Amino acid sequence: MAMVVIHTPPLSRAQKERIGDRVLEALHHEGVAASSVVVLFKVENADIYLEGGLLHEVGGARPQAQPVSSSPGFIPGPPAIVQDFKTKARRSRQELDDLKSKLVALLQDRGALSSFEAQDALQLTDCDWAPATLRRFFAELEAEGVILKQGQKRGTRYVWKGVANLPHPHVAVKLVKKDEGEA
Repeated sequence: MAMVVIHTPPLSRAQKERIGDRVLEALHHEGVAASSVVVLFKVENADIYLEGGLLHEVGGARPQAQPVSSSPGFIPGPPAIVQDFKTKARRSRQELDDLKSKLVALLQDRGALSSFEAQDALQLTDCDWAPATLRRFFAELEAEGVILKQGQKRGTRYVWKGVANLPHPHVAVKLVKKDEGEA
């Protein structure tokens, strides 16, 4: 079995599907059966140092290049502290796309949500920016035609239009033994 490991910044589900399809297609053209390939996405969260300085620092603006020793086994200072996206002044496009994907999955699972329920389920109740961001996401999803807005103000609920992943109630099946005299 072939395994392709891709280290990237965080990607949305749609981006992973597009990239995965391209990787599988390229391997298929080279004679590798797509059914025998696993594509694994890993979030790259490490600082990258090359000879001459810091190339990439996770979680912030790129600082000035720092001198790095070229001796083997040299390990630069501690890695950068990655700030939680909930407390940052601005969230990246990728972080917002991931949050929107989680919101869509939540809508599909529950069938309908209020903004308050979404904030609670996504653990954003302490984020000042969350209500406005979720309203924008709900407006985008409504414009795309995948949800329906019901109610007003605090009573507003957003209903998933597609098939929801609601659990089906288990109906007890009653088995009846057929009498020998019945045909």
